[in-house]
This record gives sequence, structure tokens and C-alpha cells, in this order.
Amino acid sequence: MTNFNPELVKALAHGDAEAHEQIKSLPLTVRMALGTAVDQLRRDENMVPMNGGSFSIYEQKTSSYSNDEEVANSLAERNRLLREDEERREQIRQEHIEKEVKAKVEHARAGLAMNDRR
Repeated sequence: MTNFNPELVKALAHGDAEAHEQIKSLPLTVRMALGTAVDQLRRDENMVPMNGGSFSIYEQKTSSYSNDEEVANSLAERNRLLREDEERREQIRQEHIEKEVKAKVEHARAGLAMNDRR
């Protein structure tokens, strides 16, 4: 593993925003190696970053569900489509049952047994 500047690793371990900005332009593999060094330093010295919430030097993506109204509209549309699909399936079931009942009634009127279908 490459040896990094101890001051930089220590600053990253403490959650320094300036140090974080310095490493943003580095390749991913170097940032990963730095992250490993930072994690090791934090474990060895029982460090907690100064900024509290950021325990990683890796970039964090923002959530794509930032608009609650759009999410609610999407869920409502999905529920509507599911309900319409279920109604179509139920209608098809009813039509099938009606067709079978009609066939059984015709067989009964003709005096045929159920197993004598043609």
C-alpha cells in the first residue's frame, strides 16, 4: 500500500472538509486506499469525525426521491393500474363462468350427461 501524507490522513479522519476537497480529483483507487488508511487510523485511535455525520470520505449520492408529491402521484397511478388490471381479470373470470354455465344448461336441456360433450 502507498504511504500517504500523515497530516492528510489525519485531517480526513477528523472529517476536515478542506482535506476532502483536496482528494476529490484523485482517481477512485487512490481514494479507496486513502479511505482504508483513514478507517485504520480511526480504529487505531478511536476517532470520530468532527462533522459528526460523515464517517466516509467517499461521495454520497443524493436520493432520487426528493419530491414527495411526485412519489405519491406515481404510487397512486400504479395503484390505479393494478386496480384496473384486477377488474379486467375479474371480468374475464365472470365471462368464462357465464360461458361454462350456459354450456351446462344447454347440455342439461338437451338431456346429455356432463361427460357426453361433443
